[in-house]
Amino acid sequence: MMADAELSNKALANAVVAEGRQKGVHLGTTTTSVRRMLDGCQPRSPVPLLVAGVLSRRLGYRVTVADCGFADRTPTGDTFDGLRTSVTLSGTIATVAELSGRDLSRRNFMLGSTFAAAAFAEPAWMAMTAAPGDGLADGGRIGRPDVDVLRSTVRHFEKLHRLHGGGRVREQVVQLVHQQSRKMRDGNYGEAVGRDLAGALAEATFLAGLTTVDSGRHALGQRYYAQSLGLAMRAGDQSFCANVLSEMSRVTIDIGANSPDREEADQAGQRATSLARSALHVIGERATPTVSAYLHAIEARSLSLLGDRQGTSDALDAARRAFDRGPGDEPGWLGHYGEVDLTSDIGQCLRDTGRPRQGVAMLERALSSLPKSRVTSQVKTRIHIAAAYLELGEHDQADRTIAAALDLNDGIASERIAERVKALRRRARDCGASQVDERLA
Repeated sequence: MMADAELSNKALANAVVAEGRQKGVHLGTTTTSVRRMLDGCQPRSPVPLLVAGVLSRRLGYRVTVADCGFADRTPTGDTFDGLRTSVTLSGTIATVAELSGRDLSRRNFMLGSTFAAAAFAEPAWMAMTAAPGDGLADGGRIGRPDVDVLRSTVRHFEKLHRLHGGGRVREQVVQLVHQQSRKMRDGNYGEAVGRDLAGALAEATFLAGLTTVDSGRHALGQRYYAQSLGLAMRAGDQSFCANVLSEMSRVTIDIGANSPDREEADQAGQRATSLARSALHVIGERATPTVSAYLHAIEARSLSLLGDRQGTSDALDAARRAFDRGPGDEPGWLGHYGEVDLTSDIGQCLRDTGRPRQGVAMLERALSSLPKSRVTSQVKTRIHIAAAYLELGEHDQADRTIAAALDLNDGIASERIAERVKALRRRARDCGASQVDERLA
């Protein structure tokens, strides 16, 4: 950590002494003292806490006494969980910097923690009730070009994600989030630029969540989504707040759809529906045609998971009507969503509410219109089509479809796709489609 913070033994010793002086403690920490610490000696209190504090500020994330290799004799342990959102912009930025810093420095951070859809409830409630935050810095060191560069970088990584899967770009995205959150935390900017910068950082943090979930680390991804929502709230960007809530819903839908447990799937469907409707509530009448269509389509997907045929149909009708009004002045973050995506969502809903034949027709129409650059979408759509063919009992068609999907999937690093493949294999076993089961083995 000293190397990452670019601190020599002497620099750390001086910083610890200065830190102690500010707290009214006079210390004799020297270069020799630091060398002894590095050799394994346990310094006396309060030196361990001061060392951790110095490193925390230099690295941009919270470093604990235990992280430094010292015995933690404080009465309380580490309480950071990354799910709670601050009521201030500065607090949210600090949390994002700490979350991304911990992620980068500890490759196993949150590894093994489980996804809990209920954990989305508190940030969703805050998004529906909280007013946009203030506390934006004043000055002029960070300007509009910095915002434009950040948004362009996010768009670039989004394209790479759609082409190669989140596992290929996750670390670079997290590095971007950490760098930019520290820059914003320490920088100076006017109020208008500050709001735009907070909005751009929300988009980058959202992408960190997306690529983290796509890497199979759902619990860690939840934390990025929660902080992205907090940033969007503080930026006053209700449109992007709705987008984050809708993605929370979509992740919950995936968890439920891939679960072999019917009760778990129903609970996921109920929570996903609440999140989708929270998104619609947050944006209200400010929704552009395509945004409205997107949000209603996700609402329909959550209702189809519950088997609510009428509710699904009503949501799809709302999505279609909204899409037919557009396009309007659509936000840049929704550039990927077009008629082909709406067609795919409709196809999945039809398949999941007892109409697999109509679902196949819509999904195949969507597949034929997908551009070659959207490789991950092509793979996912083929998996959806194969699932519909299994429902129809057309096992040979399902086998051919999944064979094409697996050929395309070679080289893509996406745990979300892997989970869909596992769910499809379970469905193949239930349907007695042995050749599909063997191909997916």
